[in-house]
Amino acid sequence: MTYCWLRQVVILLLCCSAFAQAKLHIGIPEGTTANENTDVDTSKILVQQIRAYWRCYETVRTRPLSDAGGDKKNGNDLFCPATFDGWGCWDATSAGETLEIPCPSEGNSSRKVKKRCSENGYWEINADTKEEKVDYRECNINVSTGDADLLFQVIEELVNLERSPYSDPQTAEAFEICLQTVLSSPKISISTELYCPRTFDGWGCWNDTLAGKSAYIPCPHFITGFLPERSAHKECNPDGTWYRHPDNNRTWSNYTTCVDKDDLTFRQRIVNIYISGYSTSVIALLVSLGIFFYFRCVQCTRITIHKHLFMSFIINNIMWIIWYTEVVQKPSVLISNELPCQILHVLVHYFLVSNYLWMFCEGFYLHTLLIVAFVAEDKLLKWFYLIGWGIPLVIITVYASVRSSFPKDTEFCWIEESDFSWVISGPVCFSMLLNFVFLVNIVRVLVTKLRAVNSPDTHQTRKAVRATLILIPLLGLHYVVTPFRPVPRSPGEAIYETVSAIVTSFQGLMVALLFCFFNGEVIALVRKKWHQALLMRGRRMSYAATTVSFNANPVPMGHYGNNGCITKHGGKRPHEPVQTKSL
Repeated sequence: MTYCWLRQVVILLLCCSAFAQAKLHIGIPEGTTANENTDVDTSKILVQQIRAYWRCYETVRTRPLSDAGGDKKNGNDLFCPATFDGWGCWDATSAGETLEIPCPSEGNSSRKVKKRCSENGYWEINADTKEEKVDYRECNINVSTGDADLLFQVIEELVNLERSPYSDPQTAEAFEICLQTVLSSPKISISTELYCPRTFDGWGCWNDTLAGKSAYIPCPHFITGFLPERSAHKECNPDGTWYRHPDNNRTWSNYTTCVDKDDLTFRQRIVNIYISGYSTSVIALLVSLGIFFYFRCVQCTRITIHKHLFMSFIINNIMWIIWYTEVVQKPSVLISNELPCQILHVLVHYFLVSNYLWMFCEGFYLHTLLIVAFVAEDKLLKWFYLIGWGIPLVIITVYASVRSSFPKDTEFCWIEESDFSWVISGPVCFSMLLNFVFLVNIVRVLVTKLRAVNSPDTHQTRKAVRATLILIPLLGLHYVVTPFRPVPRSPGEAIYETVSAIVTSFQGLMVALLFCFFNGEVIALVRKKWHQALLMRGRRMSYAATTVSFNANPVPMGHYGNNGCITKHGGKRPHEPVQTKSL
């Protein structure tokens, strides 16, 4: 199933907690050489420092404080928290210990630099500079004096990001472009006017902006549901600070203009159609399954195949309901892209493929009955079990293994289209093609037999059309009505999406109606069971009144077997199962 229209994300900018546990003392650390050499590539060094900051963030952000160990004092573990000093990433360290790391790449990386955690759980402080004491003299780092202020300013803005900008490939690419073109560029030469500092908010790159002005950027193309031709904006307050949202007091960029709200409303209506259709189908299919299991006298190979098809419909529909309600309608789940939602994607598609292959089994079985004189149905059923439940497992294992190997294809709970979708769509399309061939041949054989008994042409046509219409939902051939998806926001898209949602989600209901509720023999069995219940109720009432009365031509109770099935030979089940009409 194509997800293009599903990828509509509610516009909520993730501006939450920062690099907790890190004490940012950004500046020229002790032991570096300050100079005014214009040949030094200042922007390159700044980019490297910012990258180092995020590498440090990724290294220590998920590590519990208890990992630092520490000495026991008053029942507590003492340790120095993780920190980034502008060059080195210092992990949490036990009190009284000295941490040693390689020199940054800007210096002599073959040498080491040390930092000591004092006995009271604080990094040692240089008495002169009042900064955390660390000596980079062995590293021979050569920097420009202008680096420190700009680095501090940039990281002070970036620290409000909830996630590292390197958390996914597309955001990382946008951040790298921002680093090269905006964040590392020389500061604007404004001495008297206030301005808001450059920043990257997780989606967009914002340059220095004069106080009281608004900054505009194109909507990011990599955020699903955004229109790149539109613009997002960010307000710079008169005091030279970025606007903060009143709900959370965090700096906020306005991306609401990036989404077509009317289109988003339409997509929500389509989702509601899917949920309603799948829910209705599940109820109808559960009742149908109950009928098939209750009336054991209708058991035969065809009904067994029906049962498995109905079960695949039920599970597939339930999985889609969960997908729409717990993933599609919850952008935070899509963005976090955690393992459970990725597993859900795989399960949804396993049962989707299984559903299609059980439709194929239905078509193959009907075709075999018409073409082959004698069929070993027990052996055929075993093959159907393998096709319906086993082959989808192989297909989805290959799909998941290949797709998970490419990070770009594992974003947003795998909701994006992938180059590897053909692993699923290929077998599905092939099974539908075979079902179409089966249907054509079944109708051909039916018409041939009708002509053999010299039935009128109108009767032949009516029978053929009826057989075709009944088999279309059973074999899944209604999908031929919606083979190609129009371009998003094109004139025909609304009609296509509505028809596709109705046809797809209500397929289970149609199958339950045609092959259970509207089946003549099932109706007869239900009626007889109902009459039996009424007779039993009347009989109990008659015994209570010590009189027994029957209608004319009563039906002897002994002629009903278990579960309301008609029996013979003293109430025993017939040797051959009752065959229900297939067309």
